[in-house]
Amino acid sequence: MTERAQWLCELAGGVSALAGLVVVGAAFWGALGAGLALLVAAVPLIVAGNLRRGDS
Repeated sequence: MTERAQWLCELAGGVSALAGLVVVGAAFWGALGAGLALLVAAVPLIVAGNLRRGDS
């Protein structure tokens, strides 16, 4: 393998690793955002349920 071909393979490997990190990071932040959104939606429902239980 020539030095130029080896350099090109190393560059392609680095680019694919960076793309993998971007995909994993996006999935992590997406899951984190979805979890926080569910938490924000759940808190008022829990509070409302506790208030209704106290009324009866």
